[in-house]
Amino acid sequence: MRLRSPLTFLLMLPLATVSALAQSVTISFPGAEGFGASASGGRGQPVLTVSNLQDDGPGSFRAAATRSNVTIVFAVSGTVHLKSNMELGSDLTIAGQTAAGGGITIADAKVSMTHAHNIIIRYVRFRGGIAESPKVSSLNLSDAAHVMLDHLSIEWGRWDNIQTNGNTYSTIQNSIIGQGIVPQRFGCLCESDYLTLTRNLWIDNKSRNPKGKGHIQYVNNVVYNWGVAGYVGGHGAEDHFADLINNYFIAGPNSADSFIGEFTKTDHTYQTGNYADLNHNGQLDGQLVTDDAFEHVNADVVPNPFAKPEIPVHVLPAIEAVSLGAKDAGDSLCRDSVDRELVNQLLSYGKQGKLIVDETELGPPPPSSEVASPKDSDGDGIPDAWEHAHHLNPHDASDGQRIDPKTGYSKLETYLNELAESKPQSRLGSMAVCR
Repeated sequence: MRLRSPLTFLLMLPLATVSALAQSVTISFPGAEGFGASASGGRGQPVLTVSNLQDDGPGSFRAAATRSNVTIVFAVSGTVHLKSNMELGSDLTIAGQTAAGGGITIADAKVSMTHAHNIIIRYVRFRGGIAESPKVSSLNLSDAAHVMLDHLSIEWGRWDNIQTNGNTYSTIQNSIIGQGIVPQRFGCLCESDYLTLTRNLWIDNKSRNPKGKGHIQYVNNVVYNWGVAGYVGGHGAEDHFADLINNYFIAGPNSADSFIGEFTKTDHTYQTGNYADLNHNGQLDGQLVTDDAFEHVNADVVPNPFAKPEIPVHVLPAIEAVSLGAKDAGDSLCRDSVDRELVNQLLSYGKQGKLIVDETELGPPPPSSEVASPKDSDGDGIPDAWEHAHHLNPHDASDGQRIDPKTGYSKLETYLNELAESKPQSRLGSMAVCR
C-alpha cells in the first residue's frame, strides 16, 4: 500500500496564502479556520454584561446568552452552576476572554444551541458533571449552523462531551475535549456536514474522539488515553467522509491498541501524516500510520481529501500539534487545576492518565480567582483606558459597535481580539497558568 509523506506538502498552505484568503472575507477573529470561520456572531450588535454567577435573573449568564443579536462580556469570574439546561440565542458572541482572574466555567447542566445559527464562543469551560441528566452532553451543537468554537474546555459530559447531530458548517479548534463521565464517557458524537476539528486535545475519553459521521475535517488533533478506541468511524448505512491529516494518537494507561475503529466501507477516509504511539514508554516516539491500518478496520481509504473550506486550515506536522496542544489547548488564558492535570498527563507520553467515573474523583472543585474588571463607564464591553488609547469616547456606548472598514471588525471585536492575543506566550514546561 502507499505510504504518504508525513508532512503532506501538497496540503500545506503557506501562512501568507492563508492570510490572503482570510482577508477576502472578515473571519470570526484572527486565527479562525475551517468551515465555521466565517461566523460573525454578534458583530456590531449591543453588549450584554454578565455581572454575577447566579443561575438566572438580571446580570446572569442565562439571561444574557439566551438572547440573540448580542455580544456577551464578563465582569465576573468563577463558576456558574446551572440548575437546568439552557439554549443559546443566534447571532451571538460569548467572549470568555473578558472574564478576569480564573476565567469562567459553566457547570451542572447542558448548554445547547439547537436550531441556532451564527455563534462565536471563545475561552469558556463547559463542564456538565454528574448533576447533569444521564443522556446529555456538556455542549450540544445539534441542528446548529455556522458555529465557531475556540479555546474551550469541554469536559464531564455524561453521554458525550459534545454532540453535533445535524450541525452544519462549523469549527471546533484549540480546545480540550476530555474526561467524559458515566454512563458513556465519550468524546463527541460528531454527526455533522462540514465540521472542522483542528488543534484539539482529546483526552481520557473511553471512545468517540470523535465518532465521525457526515463530512468531518480532522486536522492536527491529539488523542490521548482513549479506552476502547480513539477516532471512530461512522459505521452506518449512509456514506460518511473524513479527512484525517497530521493527527497524533498516544496510548495512555487505559488505552487499547485500537487508536481507530468501527469503520465500514461507507466511511470514505482520506488519511495522511498521522502518527500512533502505542508503547507507553514515556517518550513521544510514534510510528507513521499507513493506509493498511485504516483498511484493516474496514475503512474505504480514498486518494484525495474532500474538505475545501473557504478559510483553509493551516496544517502542522503531527509532532508540532502535540507541543501546541500542550501549550495552548482549552482555556489557556488561565488553566485551572483540572486542565493543568490533563496536560501533565499528556506530557507523560503514556505513563499517566485515567478514565474517571465522575468529577467527584478529582476532589474539591478548583477555587475561583476573583479579579476586579477594568472600569467600563458606558457598558460597551471596552474598558475606559482602551477607549482613551484608541480615541474612542468612554461615555458613548455606540462607538464600540462601529465597524472599521479597514478590518471589517467592530471596535469591540478589535479589543476582544487583542485581549485574546495578549496571553503569555509560554513555552512547553512553563505553560500559562493565569492571566
